[in-house]
Amino acid sequence: MTAFEEMGVMPEIGRAVEEMDWSLPTDVQSEAIPMILGGGDVLMAAETGSGKTGAFCLPILQIVYETLKDIEEGKGSKALVKSKGHSHWKMNIYDRGDAMAIDPDGLLCQSRDMQKWHGTRSNKSVTGQGRYYYEATVTDEGLCRVGWSTDKAVLDLGTDKFGFGFGGTGKKSWGKQFDSYGEPYGMNDTIGCYLDLQKGEIRWSKNGIDLGKAYDIPGHLRKEKFFAAVVLKNAEMSFNFGDTPFKFPPAKEFSALAKAPKDCVSESKIAGGGATSSKPAPNAPQAIVIEPSRELAEQTLVQIQKFKTHLSNPTPRELLIVGGVNVKDQVDVLSKGVDIVVGTPGRLEDLISTGKLALSGVRFFVLDEADGLLSQGYTDLINRLHAQIPKVTNDGKRLQMVVCSATLHSFDVKKMAERLMYFPTWIDLKGQDSVPETVHHCVCMVDPTKDTRWKNFKQHIETDGVHYEDNIQPHGTSQGLYNIAVVKVSV
Repeated sequence: MTAFEEMGVMPEIGRAVEEMDWSLPTDVQSEAIPMILGGGDVLMAAETGSGKTGAFCLPILQIVYETLKDIEEGKGSKALVKSKGHSHWKMNIYDRGDAMAIDPDGLLCQSRDMQKWHGTRSNKSVTGQGRYYYEATVTDEGLCRVGWSTDKAVLDLGTDKFGFGFGGTGKKSWGKQFDSYGEPYGMNDTIGCYLDLQKGEIRWSKNGIDLGKAYDIPGHLRKEKFFAAVVLKNAEMSFNFGDTPFKFPPAKEFSALAKAPKDCVSESKIAGGGATSSKPAPNAPQAIVIEPSRELAEQTLVQIQKFKTHLSNPTPRELLIVGGVNVKDQVDVLSKGVDIVVGTPGRLEDLISTGKLALSGVRFFVLDEADGLLSQGYTDLINRLHAQIPKVTNDGKRLQMVVCSATLHSFDVKKMAERLMYFPTWIDLKGQDSVPETVHHCVCMVDPTKDTRWKNFKQHIETDGVHYEDNIQPHGTSQGLYNIAVVKVSV
């Protein structure tokens, strides 16, 4: 067993590393590899040549390979297996749109597609004569529509005559008819969803304020099974079906969905691979690595290719996306399937904005030389890409971020980490740039036109060299009149 395998690295990757004459992991690799394999966000700083590229490429390649292997063998994700047959009310991971991500508990839904609506329904439904209630809270900015649907409805809630929705723009919808109702809602607002099968009515509330009756349920639908439903466009909502106390409890005659009588509850018929597969789209890689330059991107890609030498059945597919290369060739490779993308910001943004590269399957978002990316003005781009990437992938995995920087003490890097990363582990093997205590600086301002003793010096005094080319002879101009001598004295 190699030293890398002792950290959890696969034997196949350990063998490739051994063939590269890497006998022992570097300090940064010893710290970062177990953390990334364990699912954490990592901020790392170390000197050039310290093995930072291997520190994030090795674990990411391994997890990508293991995911592909599970899909190939039909195992699916652990989250999907765990949820099968679960007794609690939750959103149905098998009954959802392609870009709808649902967390393992089934109570947090997110879609980062900015162009299309993606929906999902609950894993159970109610029928009969009861009165039911659940809450949905907006947890991230975006467009939301929440309400009730039957199993005959499309996932785009409110666009047919089998689903009833209330949107954040203050519109109710049924059968593609959007009418003003209540008031708009957004970030941190909680929407109460009421279903009264006794009277055949549907209504909503906002932060505990009843917005009034929205719809009379048509007679032919009153005996249908009703599911909690939501549709999102670049948004996120959390749900409470009554297993925990409501923020705004309903009137006593309404029952939480989680408390509905068993004889009124039915399990969804869509389960175990009916609506959605966990297999990602060909152009939706699992990992995106952004480099500040083409040269660094090429070096990173070469490392990945060396690490995957002994991985097969399936073999992870990587792609370099940089400028100066025919974009058609890159698009052709994307259409055939890519698992790891390494690229520079400009070309990546072009392909993402045109839909050629999808972010719906990204599980790893890596910023190498982050201080360089930020200094080049890519802060807004990084923010936009991060906002489009689902924080929970389609198979229930949390997004992991890895940030490498020359120093973690950069103000911009710190602010970015606070804004985008999830409780990151700091691995700082470089430390803050500083001057040893034994070194003292002394700066002397000298006007060579007034103090000409320097002309008589027999021994050269070493300076910082910045003003070697200055013209210090007076010619009626102030240019070059002052030299700065920086003398370091060790004690």
